[in-house]
Amino acid sequence: MEIFFPRYAYLEIDSMMFFPTLILSLLFVKRNYINLLKSIAIVSPIYLFWDFLATWKDSWSFNPKYVLGIYVLDLPIEEVLFFVVTPFATLLIYDFVQEKMKDKEVSWVPKVIKAVIPFLILSLPFTFTYSYTFVDTLYLIMALSISLIAGKQMLSSRNFWIYMGLTYIPFMVFDYFLTSIPVVIYGPHSILGVRVITIPVEDFIYSFSMLVLYTLFYRGTDIWMKQK
Repeated sequence: MEIFFPRYAYLEIDSMMFFPTLILSLLFVKRNYINLLKSIAIVSPIYLFWDFLATWKDSWSFNPKYVLGIYVLDLPIEEVLFFVVTPFATLLIYDFVQEKMKDKEVSWVPKVIKAVIPFLILSLPFTFTYSYTFVDTLYLIMALSISLIAGKQMLSSRNFWIYMGLTYIPFMVFDYFLTSIPVVIYGPHSILGVRVITIPVEDFIYSFSMLVLYTLFYRGTDIWMKQK
């Protein structure tokens, strides 16, 4: 039995993320809306660009049965809204963790990331034939490299890693809906085929790299923090 209305499924999923977060934001959690807008303005175009290329190259597509049929170029309007709704919702978790939990420095983490990046680069030739996996790895390398340069304080924050772990709770729920209905359909040879329930392992990496960048520009880079 379908729990979403055809044509409205993706919009309903976006709404399930947005409206509860809006209520919590207004009632309980103090948020920096200016920085939130800055983060969305900087990071969302980077991932929308990838999205446009991916749909053009058939890395993935969107099931016309579950979208409104309103498109921005080749992307359903719901997919464009995803890049507003997702940071709006997930960064609420960051605000909550920062407000409620005492932070602690984990200075060894940037060193581990610095050591991991060369291995990610070396893995690229092995994933080249899988379009989503390959670009996913490139974006992960980019996100980690930018964070090492501009956000070492963030990477050294225990609260940041607690927050990142917590984001996978709503991720598992909403990405399960997107991939099980399915709203998103992956093209041939775009993914490795390794899935957690219905969610490709690439989606976990995608979410990680995207939220690292959203959070970096939301909290402010190390340079911005020094200027305050």
